[in-house]
Amino acid sequence: MEQLNFKLEHFEGPLDLLLTLVRKNKVSIYDIPISIILDQYLAVVQEMQEMDLEVSSEFLVLAATLLQIKSRMLLPKPEEDEEDAIDPKEELIRRLVEYSKIKDAAEYLRPRQSIGASMFFKVPDLIERPPAEWSYAGMTPENLILAYKRAYQKLERKQPPPKHSFHGIVGHEKVSMREKVASIWNRLLKKSRLKFRELFRGIKSRPEAVASFLAVLELIKLKKIRIEYEEQGDFSNPQIFRTGNAEDVDLNSIED
Repeated sequence: MEQLNFKLEHFEGPLDLLLTLVRKNKVSIYDIPISIILDQYLAVVQEMQEMDLEVSSEFLVLAATLLQIKSRMLLPKPEEDEEDAIDPKEELIRRLVEYSKIKDAAEYLRPRQSIGASMFFKVPDLIERPPAEWSYAGMTPENLILAYKRAYQKLERKQPPPKHSFHGIVGHEKVSMREKVASIWNRLLKKSRLKFRELFRGIKSRPEAVASFLAVLELIKLKKIRIEYEEQGDFSNPQIFRTGNAEDVDLNSIED
C-alpha cells in the first residue's frame, strides 16, 4: 500500500486519529490491517511529539493496545485459551464503530446548529388599559332599576319564545287512527275491493293522509285485507281486497 501523506491536524482523541487513518486507507472498520494502521498511528504520534504538541496518555494507551493486537496475531494462539477472555481487537472495533456513529451524527448536526440564529422575534407590546373611572353620582335607585330591566330584556331575547306565541300560527291536527280503520273497513264491507288511491280521495291534510296509510297497515297486520298488484298494471295503485268474513274489526286493540 502506498505511503499516505496528509497534513497533521489536531485530533480530538486516539479514536479520532485511528478512525481518520482507517478512512484514509479506505479499509473496513471490521477488517483493519493492524500492521499498516499501527505504523501510521505511531508515525503520527511521533510527529506530534516532535512538534511539541501535547500527547495525552490516551494516545499511548491505544498505541499499546494496537501493539498487543499485533503481537497476538503474530504469536500462535495458546491451546488452552480462556473462553470468557475479551479479545482486544473486537473491543477496539466496537469502540471504533460507536465513535464513528457519534462523529457522523456530529457532522450532520454541525451545520444545523446555527439554524435560526439570524432570526429575531419581537416580543408583543403590553398595552395597558387606562384605569376605569367610577362615577358614583349616577348610582341612584332609579338608574339601578333601569339597568336591571335592560339586562333582563337582553336575557329574554336570548331565550326561545314560549309555546303560546305560536298559537294561531302553527296548527296541530289530530286524526284518530280508530276512525280511519273503521272508515276503510266500512267501505270494504260495501265493496269487496278498492283501489289504493281511492282511499285518499277527499283527504285535505297531510296528517289525515298519514293516518289513512297507517290504517291500511293496521288492517294488514290484523289480516283483514290483502294487497295485490296487477301484472301489467300501475304498481303505485294496487288493489285492496277484504279477506275472510264480514265480522267487525276490534277497534279497541288499535292504539289511537
